[in-house]
Amino acid sequence: MSEIVTIYKTCCYSAQHPDQERESCSLLPWHNTEEMRGKDDGGRDYVLPAHYNQRDTESGEPAIFAESGVRCRLILHNGCPLLVDEDKRFAFLLEPVKKMASYREAAGITREELSSRLGVTQKELFEWENLEKRPPRDMLERIAEILGCTPEDFC
Repeated sequence: MSEIVTIYKTCCYSAQHPDQERESCSLLPWHNTEEMRGKDDGGRDYVLPAHYNQRDTESGEPAIFAESGVRCRLILHNGCPLLVDEDKRFAFLLEPVKKMASYREAAGITREELSSRLGVTQKELFEWENLEKRPPRDMLERIAEILGCTPEDFC
């Protein structure tokens, strides 16, 4: 089974060196310092490819490693996290965890059934489940109620 990791998209908007002002991604949330100011998106869960896992480095910071033990890098590519394995010369666009679809499937409800109960098209529900679009808050609450969870479970 593939491992799930939380990745934070970060944005440094004030730094002593202008070349440090950029968007990136990290396994840790953003922390402002005297030298750098920024923010993160609160983190989102992603699925690691098979044979990759997260563990702490000797300094205690989390990192992603290949099965061979080689440390990999995380970079942003078109706003999405990309796992770079320089040893194998591979890069993997990481897939976000589709929590809404997982809860629906666990409840034994088809996409057709749920869309019918919500009064929306299957296409709309598909877009919400695949994180292409975000449902309105009231709809998110209805979905959570039907699936027996809370709206926060989808974050």
